[in-house]
Amino acid sequence: MKKFFTVLALVAVIFSVAGFISAPAQAAQKLDLAICGGSIGGAWAAIGEGVGEVIRRSYPGSNTAYEVGQEAANLALVSRGKIQLGIAHAQLIKMAADGKQPFKKKIDNLRALCVLYKGAVEHFIIKADTGANSFADLKSKKYPLKVYFNTKGSFMDIVGQNVIAAEGITPADIDKWGGFTKNSSMGAALDLMRDGKIDAYSNVIQVPSSHVVDAGTTLKLNLLGMSPAAQKKVNDELGTYSTVIPKSAYNFLKNDVPTVGATVILFTNADLPDDEAYAILKSIKDNFPYFCNIHGSLKGLKFSDLKDTAPVPLHPGAVKFFNEHK
Repeated sequence: MKKFFTVLALVAVIFSVAGFISAPAQAAQKLDLAICGGSIGGAWAAIGEGVGEVIRRSYPGSNTAYEVGQEAANLALVSRGKIQLGIAHAQLIKMAADGKQPFKKKIDNLRALCVLYKGAVEHFIIKADTGANSFADLKSKKYPLKVYFNTKGSFMDIVGQNVIAAEGITPADIDKWGGFTKNSSMGAALDLMRDGKIDAYSNVIQVPSSHVVDAGTTLKLNLLGMSPAAQKKVNDELGTYSTVIPKSAYNFLKNDVPTVGATVILFTNADLPDDEAYAILKSIKDNFPYFCNIHGSLKGLKFSDLKDTAPVPLHPGAVKFFNEHK
């Protein structure tokens, strides 16, 4: 009888261990990951650090590091396996998969883990003293516009350049009119606006943007809206969607602002082990209230939104996770 109970106990232990090993995300699992995003002080840096924090909370002993990056370079680093996770616009990843400029060849091994925020919206911020209320005004007046776009080669830069092109304005036109186009991070560009060095800045950001709200307290600003034809051109070229910045978003607006928007996602290489992809998403779910408070752009994020990463396909580990957590 004693031997019988010993065998039963042994069988129970074997089944217990087997069940533990088969779990997609083990309690004792440790992850070793680097995350690349944007410049220090920006939304993506805060989110990248936050992703690392939720992983460490769920899997103590994990090593996570945030790497300052630039968006197009982020895609290349993750594609080559140099860094495990990246933050980027889903539309830029689709452009990379298709081999569109600025990519010289196709990068088709990137997969989505989850949505971070959907409302990444084009803002063409301009000082009210330019007297321009539309892109047509700039063109008809041949205004010597001094304008900065976001970091060179980023999706934000690409969108801004496509917006002015769709409205019939080129950087060469602006140069002829006596202005210029350059690239910079948002904080530096808005400081230049405050100092009277530039007139406008283009970026793709959440609504409302705390940076724009803050700038509006000391500067008289406006946002230039896009024509329906220009929206269609940009959407057809970049995969963005038409949207509106409501006048209630900023106290200096008198009307709603028609524009285009994109989706920001957390992405990885298709070769990332399925259990690691699963574990990363589990750590976000387990710490979801904290995660949504990492940065203003994540406020209002719903768990049900996380899987809507189109046009970028989900990683197989993410498919398994979302099938099990609906």
